[in-house]
Amino acid sequence: MNKVEKMDKFFVASQWLIRFVWANLIWMFLTIFGLGIFGFMPATAALFTVTRKWSQKEIDIAIWPTAWKAYKKAFVETNIAGLCFAAILGFLYIDLRIVFSTMSGLASSLLYFFLFFLFAMTLLALVNYFSVYAHFIYPLRGYVMQSFLLAFTSWKTSLLLIAGFGIAAYLIAQVPALVLFISGVLPAYWVMKVNLIRFQKMQAKMTAQSA
Repeated sequence: MNKVEKMDKFFVASQWLIRFVWANLIWMFLTIFGLGIFGFMPATAALFTVTRKWSQKEIDIAIWPTAWKAYKKAFVETNIAGLCFAAILGFLYIDLRIVFSTMSGLASSLLYFFLFFLFAMTLLALVNYFSVYAHFIYPLRGYVMQSFLLAFTSWKTSLLLIAGFGIAAYLIAQVPALVLFISGVLPAYWVMKVNLIRFQKMQAKMTAQSA
């Protein structure tokens, strides 16, 4: 590899680093701007809108205008969806606590692991929700239902997502300062890249069926 090729690779890598850091800072700002609890869902939807464009080779988009427009559009709808997910997770968490503290024996152990499985799959559906929201146009219920369908029917995709989150968590654990720079954007980019392949297969299948 000659000097020019090295400089080209360094330039490309530095450009991607700048994009990641800027997008992550915008995500954090928009979350805080929405007072945290009301900002997380639309800010994350906006972040996924940006990473979707990157995944589709729209590399040089203006990140702030793209994210701000998506944030405003998604604010109400994603917060309603967030309440739905929070209600399901809260219900399952309470059930887990009850089973853990009041029951014993094999049956209770099986019930506990079943509830834990549902809790984990709901978290995975929440992760899927953002990529579904960024890519498709559905009514509110459709986004939530499709997110759960992806979690329960695409095990290969789910395992890839979990592996990606594990790697991101490991990197941040090794270098905690990375929380400021990649904590949101790196998982979002990975989820969008993985799910986009799934989405394209789904759309091709639907096109073939309608032909």
